[in-house]
Amino acid sequence: MMVIEGDCNENLEADEGGLIHIYGNLNATIEVRGISEIIITGDLGPQAEIRAVGICRIFIGGRFTGRLHSVDSLKVWIESDFDGILKTGTPHTDIYVGGNFHGEILPDEKGALLGLTVVGFASQHSLNRIKDYNYTQFHASIGISDVAPGLYPQTDYYRRISNRNSYNRWCVRTERQPVE
Repeated sequence: MMVIEGDCNENLEADEGGLIHIYGNLNATIEVRGISEIIITGDLGPQAEIRAVGICRIFIGGRFTGRLHSVDSLKVWIESDFDGILKTGTPHTDIYVGGNFHGEILPDEKGALLGLTVVGFASQHSLNRIKDYNYTQFHASIGISDVAPGLYPQTDYYRRISNRNSYNRWCVRTERQPVE
């Protein structure tokens, strides 16, 4: 376990995983391997980078403006805005953003499973960039966006529940066979 009182301005390595607590901002590079948990009570600054190999959980109490590169499973909680770059690994990445999302999310190699929750604003352009990477599954819950209202993707069947009222629509396509 590493505990840093105040800002972290020196590079850190944890080859066998463990717990890293930074009671301040991160302005350096952290490299972790194995099963790791990183808690940063302040910002992950624009010069900061986290590189994770193995299972990693990260809490950032402020803004995320740096870089995060995960090769394996990652769960990250960003309490404020996400303006940085995050490379996702396999098999799963789960991201919570308590503020606005203007950053970039892309796969390390091939897109796997991605879950994204944004409490604030996320533009359609930002979400389409993620979609273009062809993740195996991409689930998003967005608080505010400039995406047109509706359910996505629109298929022959859709369901909308609003104020305890539900509306279901089934579309069935049939082709008539010639009568002999």
